Amino acid sequence: MLVALLPLPLLAFVPAPEKLTDAAASANFSHGRTGGLRLEVALFTELPTPELEPIATGQLITDPARSAARLDLVGRNGVRERHLWTGARARTWRDGARLADPRALLPPLYLLQFRYGRSLRSALQSLGVDLERADLARSDAHDCFVVGARNPDPAPEAFARHASVWLDSYSYEIVRIDLASGSRFRFGPVVDFGDRRLPSWVALEEEGREQLYLAVRGAAQAQLTAGDFRAPAP
Repeated sequence: MLVALLPLPLLAFVPAPEKLTDAAASANFSHGRTGGLRLEVALFTELPTPELEPIATGQLITDPARSAARLDLVGRNGVRERHLWTGARARTWRDGARLADPRALLPPLYLLQFRYGRSLRSALQSLGVDLERADLARSDAHDCFVVGARNPDPAPEAFARHASVWLDSYSYEIVRIDLASGSRFRFGPVVDFGDRRLPSWVALEEEGREQLYLAVRGAAQAQLTAGDFRAPAP
């Protein structure tokens, strides 16, 4: 339970990964975002502001029951993309054609939805996160517990090909996800969308590529099926 992990000085104590993931799942549940969700999103080349025009808009669905997510975007130029997370695999299509080297625009957002620690651990394991390791680090304004290997380079902008999940040391909210592919996702401040609380934006980062931001503009509960996570029709 979350109450069992009261904040302690960062240099004094690192809870076991199992306790950290249990606490993260409790935070997910307390924010009311478990179960299938349908999000209205917009893509930006810089930190989103009300007056900034997005380069694309669309919809993201995410389902912790299937460890799956789907992002459909339409660019200002009319180009359509579909990004799929199914299990631990990401795939992308543009105007129906499979892309060989796409941008990592879709975070595994379902990690922020698991109600139980055991389910979160299973999903993290499928992404290659070492569930025997926990460490301390800092990301943006967050002092963090890091489950899984972390980059030994102290520079915050350094990229590493190690899977890990970063939890705020006080709220146990997931604030960052690093993938073994080298992509990473940093989550912005949590805000209210009706009865649920979600990050207002996600920073999408890949080494050698322009940083992008996926802003959440609306959210609603959704009844999702396996058919919602299929490749686009040719």
